Amino acid sequence: MDFGNAPRLAAVIGPPPVSRADVTAQAGSVAVDLPPEKTVQSAPAGSAVNVEVRAETRDAQSRADGERRAQANDQNERAAARTADKTVERKLIIDPQTRAIVLQKKDPDTGETISQLPDETLLKLRAYSRELADRAREASESHHQIERTA
Repeated sequence: MDFGNAPRLAAVIGPPPVSRADVTAQAGSVAVDLPPEKTVQSAPAGSAVNVEVRAETRDAQSRADGERRAQANDQNERAAARTADKTVERKLIIDPQTRAIVLQKKDPDTGETISQLPDETLLKLRAYSRELADRAREASESHHQIERTA
């Protein structure tokens, strides 16, 4: 690797800066070392604030429209939930392996499980951990037994 030669940078020459005709020194201004295109001019005193009186009524109207739409959406969601409640069969069962209470929601037409709490994966994990705990308990109990023969 050669680190001795630094790359040479060529100077980029662009168009000369254009002096702006719209920037003029006003009475009472302070001289600065900045070029005219980088200076800041103050705005006239009266045009900085613009108050629109109708904006408040327009904002109130849009808020009211938004609230009406939110209420309509809530009513539609409640109606959809009621319809879904009528078409779903709920069952509480006890899982034989884990002895846990399981809530199942099934489609009454097909008998297909739509949702289940706790999930089937969690039930399998609980059954597996219970089996491991039982095996560990059995191993520890049989390990401490001592047989004596005379």
